[in-house]
Formats: sequence, structure tokens, C-alpha cells
Amino acid sequence: MPLKGITKEGDKCVIGASATVTDLDESPLMQEYFPRLKQYIKLVSSTPIRNIATIAGNFINASPIGDLTIFFLALNATVVLSDGKENRELLLRNLYKGYKILDKRPEEFIEKIWFQLPDKNTLFHFEKVSKRTCLDIASVNSAISITSKNDIIENAFLSAGGVGPIPLFLEKTADFLKGKNVNEESLEGAIEIAQTEITPISDVRGSEEYKRLLLGQLIKAHFLSLGIVEEVET
Repeated sequence: MPLKGITKEGDKCVIGASATVTDLDESPLMQEYFPRLKQYIKLVSSTPIRNIATIAGNFINASPIGDLTIFFLALNATVVLSDGKENRELLLRNLYKGYKILDKRPEEFIEKIWFQLPDKNTLFHFEKVSKRTCLDIASVNSAISITSKNDIIENAFLSAGGVGPIPLFLEKTADFLKGKNVNEESLEGAIEIAQTEITPISDVRGSEEYKRLLLGQLIKAHFLSLGIVEEVET
């Protein structure tokens, strides 16, 4: 496939490593499966940067607050690494071993990314808080993909940025949600567990306490925006 292609292969979306943020934004396939995509993309930098910034570049940069990394972590995306001769697949969440430390040999590069397209029972949401609503790096960002049926959560993937040395996949929180009823109690339990998975530090984008509070608010925003729960206390 072309390095900038965004295609559907069975129930998967396959994205070439050189696809830009703008390519993602303008993809009919992505727009079909993610109706709020343009709303999310507006939170990612500025138009000139979106025109040249690639998805794979965002991953390899390994910023703890990379917007696209957080977006695709919640889709449980897989990266395909190549050394020019052989390929290997790696869950995006396993690419990050420490601050700016990757499970990638020097000769390897990302060839493509793929993820399972959401079905009718799956909802996705991305949130970001920064000093400027747009054009700024995040203080904290987060995304969720949640599958429920008959008010029971069957599967969940939750990510968070700005609250640790790497882009975080909140595995314990996601596991907690599986099998739970869709209600405020499950939401509050998820927030409590998420707090045990993060290690934010105080910096120019906010104090540790502020970032912890923000993540809790973003998780609430996910549930509220997707209509999973009605208004809850803040």
C-alpha cells in the first residue's frame, strides 16, 4: 500500500506510516467510523503542522503527551516495524519502554499502523486540555474506546498523556471496566484506579495535583460526551 494510504482491509483500518494528520482528517474512512474526527483534529496543533506531521513520526517522537499516540493507544493499535527485509508487529502500547526509550532497533522503521474498526456497539472519544484550546501541547490528554451491550461493558481501552514518562495505556483501569454495568459507580471506580496508574510531575503545564484532577475530569468527560452516563457531580 502507499505509505500515505488509509485503507480498509476486512474489519481493519490500515494506515501508511507517512500519512499526515491532514490525511487522517480528510479520510472518508476515518470520518465514517469517527463522526467527531474533525472536532478532535482541531485540537492537534495548527494547520501547517498538521499538513506535514506524520502519524508514525508522532509515535516515534515518543512524547508523553503526543495527541495522535494517545488517540491510537485507545484504539489498541498495532505498529508494523520493518528493517527493510523482515517485518514484525508490536502493539503500540508495548513500543514505549521508558522516557524516549522504544522497543525498536536503530535499523527499524514504522511501515504502517493498523487497528480494528469499531463496530456498532463501540464508542470512541478523545479529550485534551491545554493552556490554549488549540495550537498548544496538552497539559493532559486522554482517549477511550468502549464496547457495551445491554448496559454491560464488554471491552474498554483507555489512554492518558501528560501523567507519566511515556504515553500511557491504562491497562488496570480498562480491565476494571470490563464486565461492569454502565453507570456512575463504574465511572468513579475507573477514576480511582486510573490514579494508581499515573505518575504526573509538576512542570510548566501544571502541578501534579492539577494533572491528577484533570485526568479524572477527562475520564468523566468521556462518559458524559458518549452518553454512557448522565450528568455526574464534579
